[in-house]
Amino acid sequence: MTKLDLGAGAVSPDGFTPLGHINGTHIYPLPYADGSVDEIRASHVLEHFGHREVADVLKDWVRALKPGGVLRIAVPDFGKIAEGYVAGRNQNTQGYVMGGQTDAADFHKVVFDRAQLSKALAGAGLMLIRQWTSELQDCAALPVSLNLAGTKPHQPEIGVHAVMSVPRLGFMDNFFASFEALPSLNVRMRRYTGAFWSQCIERVFEQTIDEDAPDAILTLDYDTVFTRRDAAMLMQLMCCHPEADAIAAVQSGRGKIGPLFTIRGEAGNISGAPKNFFAPDLCKASTAHFGLTLLRADKIKNLPKPWFADTPAPDGSWNEGHIDADIGFWRKWEAAGNSLHIANRVAVGHLDLSVRWPGDDLIAIHQPIEDWREHGKPKEAWS
Repeated sequence: MTKLDLGAGAVSPDGFTPLGHINGTHIYPLPYADGSVDEIRASHVLEHFGHREVADVLKDWVRALKPGGVLRIAVPDFGKIAEGYVAGRNQNTQGYVMGGQTDAADFHKVVFDRAQLSKALAGAGLMLIRQWTSELQDCAALPVSLNLAGTKPHQPEIGVHAVMSVPRLGFMDNFFASFEALPSLNVRMRRYTGAFWSQCIERVFEQTIDEDAPDAILTLDYDTVFTRRDAAMLMQLMCCHPEADAIAAVQSGRGKIGPLFTIRGEAGNISGAPKNFFAPDLCKASTAHFGLTLLRADKIKNLPKPWFADTPAPDGSWNEGHIDADIGFWRKWEAAGNSLHIANRVAVGHLDLSVRWPGDDLIAIHQPIEDWREHGKPKEAWS
């Protein structure tokens, strides 16, 4: 793998090639072919270029990255520096803002805050903008350092249409979440109404694929709430990870402790894993939900039908052992050789009904609706 440490100091991370003033090499333009570099680390060097040069510098660095490659930038955070100055903190304000000025190259020519740097990285064609932590005790480890990374996508955009099986009446919070998030992402919405979720979701899948021909379909559920960022992150993840045929957000089960996905491990299906398992952008899963899930349209189209169908238990009943249509879909999806991933940093909400009772002290008591149905009014309620 080819990894570059731009503006390197005395020490570079393991596996990185140092480039910059310290060893007489150039970091702009990079002497590397298009799409030849796996990762670029640029710690406190971008601010040494003029503010009119920054866009061209970033585009050149992104040019050299392979699709899926990562650019990690660290710069002085002008917002934090200004806060420290106004608060009277003991800090090297002059050096942070203007540079050490020990030689002709040690001058800062531009200031950044999080919004400005995020916009610059996105303008250079990067996606999945996120924070990173320095593995060295260098300038990127300073408390005033702004560290952002972005991924070069395999494709610049995908056409997405959202689908939903809806009841005649539903949660307005979900509808407004959809209206506020999706139109600005150029995501058109289609819905199908009926008594049977499996039939409705399959029909709206068919209609969308046949009439709209999108690259991917985003499924919505009427009891899920999400933001524009959540939907945008799923779309960017699919652009950056061609190996992912479907990507689901993290969502909690209603009336359950665990999440609405399963992971196939050595011991079978599990619903939990160590925290560090979820450190990458994605993790493989066996089943998930349809509250906010993005699926590649061509993979759906090639599945044998019916795509969604409930299966009774071996004894013909709908008791223990039956397979719901959503789980049946994912089993068929996996059998066809398609992958399902969980977006580890995209969490969406699951709407739930609760009852508010006046307590003995007239302070409200919250009770899940399932608990009320099973146990009735709580003993602590006003009587």
